[in-house]
Amino acid sequence: GIIVADVVGAGILGMPHAVAQLGWLLGGAAMAAMLAANVHISLLMWKVRVSCPDCEGVRTYIGLARGSFAKAPRWQRNVVAMATGASQYCFLFGLMGIYLLSAGTGLGMLFYGQEVCLPTWSAVAAIVLLPFAGTAREMGAYQSLVWINVITLCGTILIPLVYYIAVGTQELDLSSARWYEVAPLTATGVLSALSTFTFGMTSQFMLTEIMAEMKDVNELPKAYAHISAPFQLCAFMVAGLGGYYFMGSLSAGMLNENLPFGAPLQAAAACLLVHMLISYLIKGVVFSTAVIRRAAPNFANPDDPRKRSLAAWNGAVISTLVAAWLLANLVPFFGDLVDLLGASCTPLSCWVIPILMFLRNRYDQRNIEGRPKVHVLEWFVIALELALAMVLMVMGTYSSVQGIVRHWHQFGAPFSCHCEGIWNTCACSADHIGMDWCEAAIANATR
Repeated sequence: GIIVADVVGAGILGMPHAVAQLGWLLGGAAMAAMLAANVHISLLMWKVRVSCPDCEGVRTYIGLARGSFAKAPRWQRNVVAMATGASQYCFLFGLMGIYLLSAGTGLGMLFYGQEVCLPTWSAVAAIVLLPFAGTAREMGAYQSLVWINVITLCGTILIPLVYYIAVGTQELDLSSARWYEVAPLTATGVLSALSTFTFGMTSQFMLTEIMAEMKDVNELPKAYAHISAPFQLCAFMVAGLGGYYFMGSLSAGMLNENLPFGAPLQAAAACLLVHMLISYLIKGVVFSTAVIRRAAPNFANPDDPRKRSLAAWNGAVISTLVAAWLLANLVPFFGDLVDLLGASCTPLSCWVIPILMFLRNRYDQRNIEGRPKVHVLEWFVIALELALAMVLMVMGTYSSVQGIVRHWHQFGAPFSCHCEGIWNTCACSADHIGMDWCEAAIANATR
């Protein structure tokens, strides 16, 4: 259940915009190809986990990296361990900031009649999350929440699409929208789309921790390739192609933001809120565990019944929540932050490092008879995956930073109210769908 719930997260809400950069045909093909690459790299990690003697019983991503490079020169072990830890925890921390930001947005949309600013809503989301995060020391602690996460994700995607099917898109100004099989391509658009796909689909930075909680790690290929991957493919295709079908080249932001104020928006917002809180809970277990292992290793055992251990865990959870809330309100822009994370941390943590671990493990087993052979076609695929990861890390990160700089004047200052789209007032949401009457109201007010 955790595999299904974890691999589909916040990035799926940006899929329509990513498809708009490529067109429905090329976008659909790119989604399928990126998902196939993601599954392939995940299985490479699994092969390292089950075939490397020094990786037996490891419970962390850093542990897997150290085990796979146990026979390598010391400098290689140190570099890989440092890169693994830095990329994993930076990615996790960035994700948790996005989750709190999105949960705050969900609360604001749910109670759009209450004029409460986004930083306050994000703080409320953190407070709601605290009792669960303070008592969940393993990812599977609340099994029911894992499946609720999947259900609410489906609701976040399907409610806007069903609304457009039932009501139509008359409220959307689509006069300038275009629909392409293959859109006019730009380097910035292609990099943005691939970064969004990469961000939304990858799970390798959590895969070792997920395998550690599995009863039988040999079941991972079946669970991942036969259950999780088909679900991912359906979810991404429905979200990406469905959103593009209705909004075309004007697809932007999160899918649920393109609903008028009313019950459908509130229902989608409630699903978004629950989904983001549970997603934070899953990622927060891994991040807070790393914090407590470094700060108070004597209390890091999740089965430790001592009150001091529980207090230490809650200290790690609260400090992490506060830091994630600060990040969420320092950079309150969803789409550009997704692009930046997808281009900077994701290729290194989820593509490059797993492939390097696989290559090192293959090298160390070069003299072992009967080791499984790697087909020349698979070597070609691995080379392509490494090349794409390097392009995304360098060019994608540069493009994402340029986009943030270019749009900075639109974001407002850190910790600003950011009431756009969460207050049904003309002052905040005059451009929101269904708020056309604001033009007449503003015109009358200026006479």
